[in-house]
Amino acid sequence: MLYFIVTTLALVILYLLSWHPKRAKRFYNNRKLWFAHRGALLSEPENTRESFKKAIYTGFPAIEVDVISTQDNIVCCSHNFDLERQTDGQGYLHEKHYNQVKETNVFCSFNNKKAQLTTLDQVLDLIPETTRINIEIKTSKRMDFKTARLTAKILKERKLESRAMISAFNPLTLCYIKTFFSSILTGYIVEKRLMLPFIYIARPDFLHPISNLITDSLLTFTKRKGLRVNVWTVNTKPAIDWLTEKEVDGIITDRMEFYGNSEVLSG
Repeated sequence: MLYFIVTTLALVILYLLSWHPKRAKRFYNNRKLWFAHRGALLSEPENTRESFKKAIYTGFPAIEVDVISTQDNIVCCSHNFDLERQTDGQGYLHEKHYNQVKETNVFCSFNNKKAQLTTLDQVLDLIPETTRINIEIKTSKRMDFKTARLTAKILKERKLESRAMISAFNPLTLCYIKTFFSSILTGYIVEKRLMLPFIYIARPDFLHPISNLITDSLLTFTKRKGLRVNVWTVNTKPAIDWLTEKEVDGIITDRMEFYGNSEVLSG
């Protein structure tokens, strides 16, 4: 029994200390990346083809997509499990078959526009080869790896490992991807400081902290580790200016008007 315990502890320590983020130079292509958060969500229904088309047309180099899988394994673009939030559907998306939800309309929170619920495959069909993709996995349970597995398979089949990443709040989701789909880049999303130590379980290639978590000590740690930093959700110019001075690698934003016409883009 003692041998088993010691061996297990040694393996756990080895796992935690052997984390080396991938050098994702090609992903950034020597520039700061701007991610359109759920597409152009201020003018189009979020996470729909129309929203991502608008972001791409505006020239955004990267998009952020939220995904949830249906009961019959279709990966759909949605931030919410509850269809009664921002759609004309009912029930929960992950409990439905795709045929039950494919005609569902998503509504924009800021105007009267609506658009059909979109699948991840439909989004990947429309984006150009130069666009980078941040796919956030939504999970209903801590050990729910279904959407992560389906998404990873789609990326592998389409050979998108060099320009797409899988991100999640759940460190176990990223641990799963690193174990079974090691070629895919991952990003650990953090909203609360107490979740930062779990980065050693997630073992990501990118850290995605909410903007108020950024400190000099955190950035020192990420640079020492070779960990790229994409900050969310940054919607004011002073915050963008400050983060640019801090030399973060990516800005995740709703405010598309700040891209392409501001001095903060330098770097």
